[in-house]
Amino acid sequence: MSTYKALVLESFEKPIALKSLPVPQVAPGSALVSPIYSGVQPYIRTVFAGKLYPITLPLTPGTQCIARVDAVGPDAVTTKPGDIVWVDSTITARDNPDEQILLAFFGGTSPAAMKLMEGVWRNGCYAEKTLVPLENSYVLPERLFKSKEEGGLGYNFKDLVNLNHSLVPYGGLEAAGVGAGSTVIVSPATGLFSGGAVLVALAMGAKVIAASRSQEKMESLHTFPGAKERLTTVALSGDAEKDTASLLAASGGEGAHVYLDLLPPAASGNSTPSSFTSCLRALKKGGEAVLMGGVQSDIQFPYGLVLLNNLTVRGQFMYSPEQLKRYIKLIENGNLVLGRKSGFENPSSYSLNDVEDALNAVERSGPGNHVVLAPNGEQ
Repeated sequence: MSTYKALVLESFEKPIALKSLPVPQVAPGSALVSPIYSGVQPYIRTVFAGKLYPITLPLTPGTQCIARVDAVGPDAVTTKPGDIVWVDSTITARDNPDEQILLAFFGGTSPAAMKLMEGVWRNGCYAEKTLVPLENSYVLPERLFKSKEEGGLGYNFKDLVNLNHSLVPYGGLEAAGVGAGSTVIVSPATGLFSGGAVLVALAMGAKVIAASRSQEKMESLHTFPGAKERLTTVALSGDAEKDTASLLAASGGEGAHVYLDLLPPAASGNSTPSSFTSCLRALKKGGEAVLMGGVQSDIQFPYGLVLLNNLTVRGQFMYSPEQLKRYIKLIENGNLVLGRKSGFENPSSYSLNDVEDALNAVERSGPGNHVVLAPNGEQ
């Protein structure tokens, strides 16, 4: 076909629309793929309104997907047509690794990074076809999709479409050295990425303290593998002193090794969220706070506490290619269980024509309640 259908955002003031576009030509360093399923973020309307991250219009959204390779550039030596790949969102400038964007989602923090989005890497996965960097197309092992009788793991495409919900926090947890014997506070813990953080921290062997305001919403976390043995939940009250005591009690009185912060953009404001203060105070001496949330405002740190307890505060943007490869191995080796096997239902799926229904549904999403687009129909 010479054209394909794609959702196109042309203006921050107008709804996204389905349009026909010319199929892009494959060049060295690229791959043309047909997205199978692509996840929908719960705050995507804010992105569409231009109120969260810098993006260049017009563009086709969709920052990641599971896809089938149609064609590859002449410099490809491993990836081939027909491969099932994970299209990763983090695009790095080939001549300057300090410049990064998220495909069709975040234009970076400098003019050099924005140049990546303004050019060839403008369009994402909410389309029947998309051109992506070859190095962002990670071939998923065939064993993942083979039946158990064939020696495989029996996953379907929907099971893995939202693997980034645990992949993103994995980047921060792995950077902090989390493993067997670690105690990790994850707060909040009932969103798509924060719930994924609980799942992957358990898979890494850690004892996990999930801390959120709603005890009821945290109940779904107990379906995760390892939760019965190594998961404790703490319902936050908003009283920093009381919540610190509860978190310390959940750690056995010793404090946690790592606090993974995943506060959403909605937590931005004129004051520091009490949960941030409580979780930081619940770290043991030498502990580490990893910041991976979406807060757009300043947050106050208790200087003396950080100093006297030898705490490390780390900012972690996404993950490295090497971490992504290790993460895929976690799945292939059976350490990390995703999709239905972790207690989730298959995500709700919508066609490109039904994008408004998908946007409405994702506002009610959470752990075990995901929303995806199927640009090429159900598979």
